[in-house]
Amino acid sequence: MSTSDYVLRSNGWNLMKNFLWIISKDTRYFHDAINILDEQSDGLEIVGKAAGEDIAKVICKDVDVILVVGAKKFGMSKITQAARQLNLPEEKLLGDWIVCIPGFTLKKYRCLQRSRLSIFSMNCFGGAISHMLGLSFLSPFVNMFFEEQDYLRFLREPRSYIEEPIIFKGTAWEADLKFDYPIVTLGDVTIHMNHYKTFEAAVAKWNERKARINWYNLFVTAYTENEEFLEEFDALPYGRKVCFVPFKSDLDSAWYINPNTIPDLEFWDIVNHFGFGNPFYYDPFDMLLYSKKTPLIEM
Repeated sequence: MSTSDYVLRSNGWNLMKNFLWIISKDTRYFHDAINILDEQSDGLEIVGKAAGEDIAKVICKDVDVILVVGAKKFGMSKITQAARQLNLPEEKLLGDWIVCIPGFTLKKYRCLQRSRLSIFSMNCFGGAISHMLGLSFLSPFVNMFFEEQDYLRFLREPRSYIEEPIIFKGTAWEADLKFDYPIVTLGDVTIHMNHYKTFEAAVAKWNERKARINWYNLFVTAYTENEEFLEEFDALPYGRKVCFVPFKSDLDSAWYINPNTIPDLEFWDIVNHFGFGNPFYYDPFDMLLYSKKTPLIEM
């Protein structure tokens, strides 16, 4: 099946009407995405297609989904910006690769989008999983990391710390990216901005993203190999909190990941692989929406 094929399967009267927005030649997710949407609905109909900016001229307004074909190459942030400029209904956009993520249903995904979830993360996991799921960065905790005790201090008084001015503390070497990055402080909390080359760039992104925090819908995530840290984290007063650990625990916030799933990687890196979907240890939609542990692989 190519993107030029007309697809229709009817089990009832409520067909899901899809319009294809083709933005690159990468169709590796297209066929599976169509099949998944088809299976999860009472029938699916492709009512039109367009490439690039031509979509603004031909799109049918009466559609349920604008399936973005080849979306992975650009990411949903850039696609959403382009859609805004073309006056497309952003709430109907759906990247083809997102449909193929384990645990996806259109209902769960739309619920997650509308929830405007802010993810507080100890390292790059929050930014990674937001990018993977095509969610907006509604938190400044992207491309940076905390040490454990600094993170706990922040989480105990987040509204107070978030209003502290960022102060330059020094630099450190980022071995993978091969540049010196800024280390900053918020009061007595230290943050490593390890994906930013300059203090000015880090501050600009921090201030831009902290203004987006949705304090009424927070998801807090961490990782540790330390049982004491886990106990302190578990005691924090957050409704949805997840701490990835390489050991079994009965604490509600403890999410076990077998450290042998990816040999030779440090545990923090194994956790980040989850954020990038390599692999998905748990259903990410159930996790972010409900803090529900739905394992996807044997551990």
